[in-house]
Amino acid sequence: MNFSIPAAGMQSASAAFESAANGISKALQNSGNPLTAGSTMGDSVDLSTQVASLAKSNLDFSANVKMALVENEMQQSTFSMLA
Repeated sequence: MNFSIPAAGMQSASAAFESAANGISKALQNSGNPLTAGSTMGDSVDLSTQVASLAKSNLDFSANVKMALVENEMQQSTFSMLA
């Protein structure tokens, strides 16, 4: 089986997570204001958008892990049928 598709998905989700986390971090460094939902800080970083991106990348990563697990199960089933 080919695990490159879920692996690429996990890599993409990790990069998206890191990008959103960096955006939030930069906003916090550029502002002394407390965080509030929907606030805009620093270089016009919309925190609600960044938090949604974090959540989405987490779900994307989880979905790709599940895909890899299912591919592994399919591969094991195929091998046991052939044995």
